[in-house]
Amino acid sequence: MGETESLSKEKFRVLAERNGWSLAYAEGYVEGEYHRRRSKPMGAYVAIGMDEYCQGFRAGYFERKDSDSVANGTANRFGHAPVFRSS
Repeated sequence: MGETESLSKEKFRVLAERNGWSLAYAEGYVEGEYHRRRSKPMGAYVAIGMDEYCQGFRAGYFERKDSDSVANGTANRFGHAPVFRSS
């Protein structure tokens, strides 16, 4: 746990319980979200690691779109218009 060490273990435990996650996953999630919000790069370990901390980190790091914006084709994180392919 790097940048988020100031958060107490209790806060991670509550987050994990609320979402049905392991403590390691919750810690990774918070750390990943912290890095994304500050535009910090992802380290090699968390990019390829398969443990629960790394999986949580990637879940927090990669921003998800809400289902409404994806369904109606508005907004994507790169600012491009949606691409629709016909068959």
